[in-house]
Amino acid sequence: MEIRRLRLSGFKSFVEPAELRVEPGLTGVVGPNGCGKSNLLEAIRWVMGETSAKSMRSGGMEDVIFAGTEQRPPRQFAEVVLTGTDDRGEELEVVRRIERGAGSAYRVNGNDVRAKDVALAFADAATGAHSPALVSQGKIAHMIAAKPVERRQMLEEAAGIAGLHVRRKDAESKLRSTENNLSRLEDLLAGLDTQIASLRRQAKQAERYAKLTDEIGVAEARLVFARWRDAAASADAARKAAIEAERAVESAKERAGETETAQREAAEKLADARDALVAARTDAGAQEQRLASLEKERESALARLADLDRQAERLEQDREDYGRTGRDAADALKRLEADLAASEAARAQAEEALPKMIAEAERAEQAERAAELDLARANADYAALDAEWRVARAAVEQAERRLAGLARETERLEASARQQAGAEDPAEALAVAQREAKAAAERRESLSGKIASARETRDAARADMEAAQAALAEARAELAGVEREHAALERDRQGRDKARAAKAGKPVALDRVRSAPGYEAALAAVLGRDGRSPLGMMHEAEDGRFWTGAPQPEPVADNLLDHLKDCPEELRARLARVVVADSDDGRPLDPGTWLVTLGGALRRWDGLVVRGEGGAEAARLEAANRLAALAERLPALQQAVADAEARVGDARSGLDAAQGAFSRAESETEAAAQAEREALRALDRAEAALASHADRTRQLEQAQAELADQRGAAERDVEAAQATLASLTDPEALASRRDAARTAHETARAQLTAATAARAAQEQALAVAKERVSAHKADRSHWDRRADEAARRLADMDGRVAEIATAREAIGDQPERLLADIEIAQTSHRETAARLAALKAQAEADAAEARRLEQVAAQAAADAADTAQRAANETLAEARERRAQLVNQAENEDAHRAEMARVSGEKFHKPPPLLPVAFEFDEAGVADRDAEAKALDKLTQSRERIGPVNLVAADELAKIEEEHGSTAAEREELTEAVHRLRGSIGQLNREGRERLRAAFEQVDAHFQKLFARLFEGGNAHLALIDSDDPLEAGLEIYAQPPGKRLQSLTLLSGGEQALTAIALTFALFLTNPAPICVLDEVDAPLDDANIDRFCDLLEAMTRETTTRYLIVTHNAVTMSRMHRLFGVTMIEKGVSRLVSVDLQAAELLAAE
Repeated sequence: MEIRRLRLSGFKSFVEPAELRVEPGLTGVVGPNGCGKSNLLEAIRWVMGETSAKSMRSGGMEDVIFAGTEQRPPRQFAEVVLTGTDDRGEELEVVRRIERGAGSAYRVNGNDVRAKDVALAFADAATGAHSPALVSQGKIAHMIAAKPVERRQMLEEAAGIAGLHVRRKDAESKLRSTENNLSRLEDLLAGLDTQIASLRRQAKQAERYAKLTDEIGVAEARLVFARWRDAAASADAARKAAIEAERAVESAKERAGETETAQREAAEKLADARDALVAARTDAGAQEQRLASLEKERESALARLADLDRQAERLEQDREDYGRTGRDAADALKRLEADLAASEAARAQAEEALPKMIAEAERAEQAERAAELDLARANADYAALDAEWRVARAAVEQAERRLAGLARETERLEASARQQAGAEDPAEALAVAQREAKAAAERRESLSGKIASARETRDAARADMEAAQAALAEARAELAGVEREHAALERDRQGRDKARAAKAGKPVALDRVRSAPGYEAALAAVLGRDGRSPLGMMHEAEDGRFWTGAPQPEPVADNLLDHLKDCPEELRARLARVVVADSDDGRPLDPGTWLVTLGGALRRWDGLVVRGEGGAEAARLEAANRLAALAERLPALQQAVADAEARVGDARSGLDAAQGAFSRAESETEAAAQAEREALRALDRAEAALASHADRTRQLEQAQAELADQRGAAERDVEAAQATLASLTDPEALASRRDAARTAHETARAQLTAATAARAAQEQALAVAKERVSAHKADRSHWDRRADEAARRLADMDGRVAEIATAREAIGDQPERLLADIEIAQTSHRETAARLAALKAQAEADAAEARRLEQVAAQAAADAADTAQRAANETLAEARERRAQLVNQAENEDAHRAEMARVSGEKFHKPPPLLPVAFEFDEAGVADRDAEAKALDKLTQSRERIGPVNLVAADELAKIEEEHGSTAAEREELTEAVHRLRGSIGQLNREGRERLRAAFEQVDAHFQKLFARLFEGGNAHLALIDSDDPLEAGLEIYAQPPGKRLQSLTLLSGGEQALTAIALTFALFLTNPAPICVLDEVDAPLDDANIDRFCDLLEAMTRETTTRYLIVTHNAVTMSRMHRLFGVTMIEKGVSRLVSVDLQAAELLAAE
């Protein structure tokens, strides 16, 4: 990837569009403090996907938008465009734009993309918002003050394992979440078990309640049927008895006729009187019965009329309510029609006005864009002219400074010539320096043998120390891995034990069986899902699958039991007949025999073949075996670590002693060498002074002549620069055009804002109008439905009123008619009573006369006949009374039967004769009404004794059991996911360690070379400390500048720390070179000598890599070494501008 241009608009202080060209080589960015140079680096990081507002020196991400000044309003958006080519050589343009209140948007080659896509694209090119090649202000100081762990993170970025860390943390987070979910599922399953037990009891209660309810319904039907049947039977019996009574009446009449004939023979007149008396008595009895019957009929008719009146009154009230509803609906519909018409008109008006508003807004937007373009052009023209004017003025000032410098150089040469003439003789100084150099060389030679011996001793001790540390690191790493794996497996086991204890359950088969290593898959395939079943007998009330044990059959050859370390008795019957083989060779199997392969393929004697199942069970068995194996390894590993620590302590003591002896010898040798170097330097200076004394005199004369020529050329350059400056137009001449363009742009922006607001208001009005139309239509539909419902109800009520009127007409005059009959009957009864009294008196008179006229015998016969007549008449009266009672009873039973038919229709929607078929009971088995009523009461009391019942318990139980099954399956999946995540974490850790070690070696090699180049000698190296695991260790920097001892970074001087940190920065960069490297004031802490080394390193890096460098600096030496310069100015307070100068082109132009 190559990055060529950076364009900014509205980003922080770069309010106007600005372009920074990033050419090959070194590009410098200069300018005063606070002018916005660092904003360029932040723009690069921002367009590469930076999401941290704090990293952008902002409180919020919208703070990167130009906030406005006293003269300029704030911008509504900021945009940064990065242009270059991708790895395939195709053009690449990445745009990030942020608008206030709308957030950021990314585009790559004009297509909308996600921030993640942009970050991945740059990450593939070894760069990005957090690339180590983007060195911001203070990063060198931060690297110096950073803790070793923080420095290791920089190493991880260079190694490219930051993504692995993210994935590992993500996997660890998922693992914790999965373990928490697994724990919650265990608790949830325990709760579900409790709910299932409770719901099963409730379901049984509900089932009994429903059964009793059904029985009660049948009993009620039986009772209604019994009452209807008994009423019908009673009515039939009464009618039959009435017929018999009628026959009895006829018989009594015959007997009465016979007695009457006999009496007539005794005394015709007395017989007639008595016969009339008997008839009168009979008629009186019948009339009394008739009066009672008429009274009952009248009372029943009055009650029926009252019921019809009540129904008619309720119907009239309902008619009034629904009529009022219909009227309300009609009024509402009229009102809604008017509102709907108004809303339709408003919507049509809004739709008609909206295109005009849109066109006006588009014209305003075009005008605003044109004004913005004019303003950008005016600003560009003004900036170009201003830049040319400033360059010309800078050229005048540079020529004047050069002329002044030549004058000062002339004075200095004259002073040097005078000093040269008065200096001492260098030959004498040369002789003294030769003697001192010889003595220092002899001293250094005498100490060489001592330091060589000390070095060999120290190197041997260091080798022992490194070997001991390597052994300790290896032992600790192995112990840590085993402990972590053992702890994880132990947590799993304890979690299962805790879950089983919480449920107060028995141990499952998988927790009690142990196989030899390599036989886990075979055992899991044989047990299958039964491996999770409990061992032992369970309570009769509990459902499920249990291992209860059975006698062990005769084991087969190569049976699975021979490869088990531990097997409960309950499983031996299953496993004794299982043959284990490396592969299924198709051998025939005896009945009851199974064959399983080490890979988990199962074949039974009945032909069932199972493959690919039991993975979770096998993993659980392997985990148990692994836990036992790790527990056996832990003591030996711990002892190995302790032994290695002891060896490291002994080696450290030996190294410290050897290092002390070597340091002392080295100090003495260094002192001697330093003295020798000082003597040699003094000798060199003396020789140089002697050799250059004459040269100096000659050079002074030559320099004075050259300075005279240079002063003439400088004077000509001043005149040419002044002429160029005079020929340029003053930039202020374009200020009026720029201000006019700014005013026009602000006016166009205001018009665009107003047009946009009007368009939004019109669109809002249209939306409101459409919403109102929809609401009115919905209300109209609602009121239409209500009006239709009211009309339908009124029609139904009219039919019911007609039925009630018909019924009332049928029985309306019945009470009056019955009352008239009663009065007639009463009158007839009174007449009959009076006639009976007269007949009695006449009979008595006739009896007296007969007694007078007849003899005692005749009177006796008459009395006998009279007595017989009275008896016959009484029998006839009783028969008639019995007949009337039976007829009345038959009518009452018919009424009761009709009532039972009505009850059956209302309650069961069927007539009584159909109840046996509907409720499936035998008619013959129905007892009398009293017995059926007692049976119904007994069932009702049984149902009431049940108490409150959850009628939906069965449905809830089914749902809970389904949830329990899915939850159990989810638990198994989570268990497998835990194993997979732990394996993934281990794989990521191993990969991360390998890549980090490789990157560490590369960075260390680059760092040693760069350190030696920057310091012109010396030694340095990197070391991982504080942990034997590279992923948890810290990165320490050890440096030995020339002439000094080896020490950590924090003990170096400030300049040495800065150079060392720069060497590490470039070492990280060289490990994975990026297409662009930005250094923001990295050279600030360096002196002039180190600045030259730093610049030499930069030039060497440009030759070794294709990276393009962007250097932000204040140092004049660094500026002079740049290939091109961009100046950042802030003429207007708060507004940054870019001005560029190509130094290479300028040098070529000057050379021409």
